[in-house]
Amino acid sequence: FFVCKFVLFCYNLLEVIMKILHTADIHLGAKNVKLSLDKQNQLKIEQNLLISKLFEDAYNQDYDIVLICGDLFHSKTVSSKVAINFFKAVEDFSRPVLYIKGNHDEKFVFSQMPKNFIVLDENNPNFQLNNTIFWGQVSPKFIAEHMDTNKSNILLLHGDIKNRNDRDYVDLNSYLSLSFNYIALGHIHSEEITKFGDIPVAYPGSLFSNGFDEVGAKGYIEVLLDENGIIEKFVEFCTYSYKIVECDITGLIYYKDILKKTSDSLKDCKQKDLVRLILTGYYSEECEKYPSSLLNELSSDYFYLEILDKSKLQIDFEKIKNEELSFKAEFLLLVEKGDEDEDTKNKICQIGIEALRGDDLSI
Repeated sequence: FFVCKFVLFCYNLLEVIMKILHTADIHLGAKNVKLSLDKQNQLKIEQNLLISKLFEDAYNQDYDIVLICGDLFHSKTVSSKVAINFFKAVEDFSRPVLYIKGNHDEKFVFSQMPKNFIVLDENNPNFQLNNTIFWGQVSPKFIAEHMDTNKSNILLLHGDIKNRNDRDYVDLNSYLSLSFNYIALGHIHSEEITKFGDIPVAYPGSLFSNGFDEVGAKGYIEVLLDENGIIEKFVEFCTYSYKIVECDITGLIYYKDILKKTSDSLKDCKQKDLVRLILTGYYSEECEKYPSSLLNELSSDYFYLEILDKSKLQIDFEKIKNEELSFKAEFLLLVEKGDEDEDTKNKICQIGIEALRGDDLSI
């Protein structure tokens, strides 16, 4: 039984013609200005370590080639230390690393690159490894004239294939008529694998998250090319995440209860995570929220924590209307006489009462 299992395992290995790591939008050198300089440096060190680990893992897991579909660097002014660390990792990998420029690093000047770092562009439109040809972002007409359909063909693109208003829109239709086995994309920072006919088309998303607009798992796509076609899967890689957590404090009055509720809401966050905690719901006039105290109590558990208070004061409008000689009552009566719909009136009343109380406005 075990001999048969081993033979089957070896057979499956022989079926794989090529093992490809597809990544994009690494944005080395990007900064989160909300962080202190110390935190920014810590994050930079973490990213450098992760880059080294990416190529070490790729080597140890027998990837034949790495594809980087643009925005490797965040700008043309990336520090030399960041670039040196990256290219040292590439050199140690020793196998081909193919790269196309993105919209962020299109002006980056590459110098002293290792021999296995190969830029695909108009001057160097393709690269062949074994029986597979990798194509850069050159015209479909040029590819059609030079494509060898007896070989596997993989295309690297950087751009938005859906939003025509994006400055970096790519018309995918002009490439789909060609005989590609896989289209590797970059530019969109969330992972997405789709098929157009028989052609897998994939964004790996950003390798690291650089802000709260990029929450969720970050990693790369593993692509296995065999005699029967392509198998692709997303591999989570980054050791930290940006996370947005909402906590409804409706009905809570005492600070200790709010602290417990917020702490419980963060149970899925890890120590390395960067967290935005949003307070929601309605609070009474007696409520002891103290967001700054919550921040002091909770921030040491995470790499970075910020608290946004979007909770609203729970107002007894009927009680206020019956108050005598009250600015609040007069204000509510004026709003009621307006022509706005009920939802708009409620929002105006909420904000107006908060303003008259001297509270922070819930807008």
